[in-house]
Amino acid sequence: MYMKKRTTDISYISEKLINSGYKITKQRCEIIKIMYENDVHMNADEIYEKVKHKKIGLSTVYRNLMILETVGVIKRINTANISYYELQAMGEIDVHAKCIKCNRVVDIKREKLAENFKELIKNIKQERKIMINSTSIVLSVICEKCKKQIISNRNSNKGRDG
Repeated sequence: MYMKKRTTDISYISEKLINSGYKITKQRCEIIKIMYENDVHMNADEIYEKVKHKKIGLSTVYRNLMILETVGVIKRINTANISYYELQAMGEIDVHAKCIKCNRVVDIKREKLAENFKELIKNIKQERKIMINSTSIVLSVICEKCKKQIISNRNSNKGRDG
């Protein structure tokens, strides 16, 4: 099974923050802890809901997410109208699927896909003579749950039309 190697090592995270001129604060540690414990893509409001009882405000969450992203500890996944965050995968290709109905974001974990994509990135780097820091692909999909709901709604509407 394909597993992502994530930045969960606190010494690695501390080193990234310190080398970038940032302190290791209680708020940053709490945000990273919540992301690690939940192991799902979360937006800023979802993270805030989990840390607000620790007297961490929404603006503090946004500010720290920006800092953690800047130093490479977390990765932002931009969708049409919401940004989701996850712990940064080290040296791996990130492929996500985002449901256009419910906005759920999931990882696509396919080893072969990652191998093919790594080859593509290698070719792009050589051809364009550029350095790529990280890579993320977001596929727009309709998830299985929403697909079933759509089919169910269509079937119930057919009965009313006839």
